[in-house]
Amino acid sequence: MSITGIIVEYNPLHNGHIYHINKTKELTNCDSIIAVMSGNFVQRGEPSIINKWARTKAALLSGVDLVIELPVIYSTSSAEGFAFGAVSILNSLGIVDNICFGSEIGNIEKLYCISKILYEEPEEYKYILKNYIKSGLSFPLARQKSLYKYIIDKNNVNVNIKDTENIIKNPNNILSIEYIKSLIKLNSKIKPYTINRIANNYNDENLTGSISSATSIRKNFYNEEIKNTLPKYSYEIIMEEVSNGRAPVTICDFTNLLLYKLRYEDIKYISSIVDVSEGLEYKIKRASEDSISLNELIENIKSKRYTSTRIKRILIYSLLGITKEIYQSKIKSPAEYIRILGFNNKGKELIKKIRQKCPLPIITNPSSKDINFLEYDIKATDLYVLGYKNKIYTHAKQDLKIPPVII
Repeated sequence: MSITGIIVEYNPLHNGHIYHINKTKELTNCDSIIAVMSGNFVQRGEPSIINKWARTKAALLSGVDLVIELPVIYSTSSAEGFAFGAVSILNSLGIVDNICFGSEIGNIEKLYCISKILYEEPEEYKYILKNYIKSGLSFPLARQKSLYKYIIDKNNVNVNIKDTENIIKNPNNILSIEYIKSLIKLNSKIKPYTINRIANNYNDENLTGSISSATSIRKNFYNEEIKNTLPKYSYEIIMEEVSNGRAPVTICDFTNLLLYKLRYEDIKYISSIVDVSEGLEYKIKRASEDSISLNELIENIKSKRYTSTRIKRILIYSLLGITKEIYQSKIKSPAEYIRILGFNNKGKELIKKIRQKCPLPIITNPSSKDINFLEYDIKATDLYVLGYKNKIYTHAKQDLKIPPVII
C-alpha cells in the first residue's frame, strides 16, 4: 500500500486543489492521501475564511482520506517553520511513502539542488552571502545573489541562473524548497514529488476562470462567479457556514480586539512577541494609538523590512500570547502530537496503522487531558470564533467539544 502526504490550507478548497489531489494520485500511484492542514489561522497571518471543520469536510469529499491539523505555532509561521512542522508530522506517522506539492517550476531535481545548497550552506556559499549582507542588502536579496554567484562558480551544479531566479522568486517554489530542506533535516525516507502550478499565480487577486487562486476567491467572496471556481460541495459548505453566521471570518473582525490589546499592553510585552525587533515595538504602540482601522494600523507599521504579511502574523501572535520564548521552544522541534480533524473509511484504517508506528500521542476525540498539547490550538479557536457574526456559536473550548469529521 502506497501512502502520499500533502500539506494544505484549503482556504477555501477550490478546483485547483482538486487538480492537485488528482495529479498527486496519478504521479505517486498512491492508494491513500493524508493531508496536514492549517487550523483556524493560516500562514498569511490571517484567520481562515471558514473554520477548520468545514474545510476538513471539503477535503474528505475531495478524495483525501485523513486530515491532520497543523498546530497554530507552525501554521502561522514563515515558510520555513510552516514547512518543518507539517513535514515533521508526516514523517512521524511512520506510514507515509511520498509527499507531493505544487510549484511554479514543476521540476523536483532543480528544486532539490537549490534546497541542498541552502540546507548544507557550503563554506563558499556562506562567504558570498556574508559579503552581500555586509554590503547592506536585505537577507532575501543577498541569498538570491549568493545563489546566483555560487551556481556560476560551481559549473557542475545542474541548475542554471534562469532556473535559480524563477525558483527563488516564486512563493510555491520557496515553500517547496522548505519542504525538501525539512525532509533532509529529518533524514526522512519520504520521497518528494512536485506538480506544476497551472492557470494562475499564488497572489493573483482576479478570478481566472474555473481554476482561480484562493487569494482571488477570498477577494471576490461575494461575487457569484466564485461558484465556477469551486467544486459544488465546497461551495455548498461555504454557503452553509455563511447562512449560519460562521463565515466569512477575516482579520478585520478582530480590529477592536487588536487595538485594545496593543493599547493596553506595555512596550515590554509587545517587544516579547515573535518577529518584533529593532525597536518595532515603539512603532506598533504608536500605530495602535493613532489608528482606527486594521488597514490603517498595518499601513502605519509596515516598511520594506516588515511586510503586511509579517505584520499580520505579529498581530495574531500578540492576541494568542505567542512570545519569542514560547515560539523558539517549539518551532525548531518536530510536532509533539497528532490531532485528527477528520477521516473516511480508508482514513480509519490509516489511523490504526499510525497507532502502531507513530511514537506521538494520537488525539482523535480531545478531552481535558489533552489541554497541555492543544493549549495554543484551543486559544486559536477561542479567538477565531469571536469573528463569527452569529454569537450563539462563539462559546469557548470548541476544540474539546467538536468531534472529528467522519465521511
